[in-house]
Amino acid sequence: MEELTIMDLAKDISDACTLNVTDVEAVLTSLVRKLPMYLKNGFKIQLGNFGRVKLSFSSKGFENADSVDSSGITTKRILFTPSTELKKEIESVSFSKM
Repeated sequence: MEELTIMDLAKDISDACTLNVTDVEAVLTSLVRKLPMYLKNGFKIQLGNFGRVKLSFSSKGFENADSVDSSGITTKRILFTPSTELKKEIESVSFSKM
């Protein structure tokens, strides 16, 4: 499977709007740079019809609420939930052996 870069996306997006490639690349790069900060600060990030990104974690169990602290966190992960629109779009994808 081929991989697209931010520059590939910037060129394609630029062709579909009035922004130049450099401006689109700057916005995409800034988004990628800022996302971790927003996630660390507890924000869920809604990306329009693409979906939502949020930070999640797992922790070990505790006997009582007073014992709970951050040392119990065992796994941190980033969750992506696609929008209903994106899910519908993907439903039409077909695959074939190459």
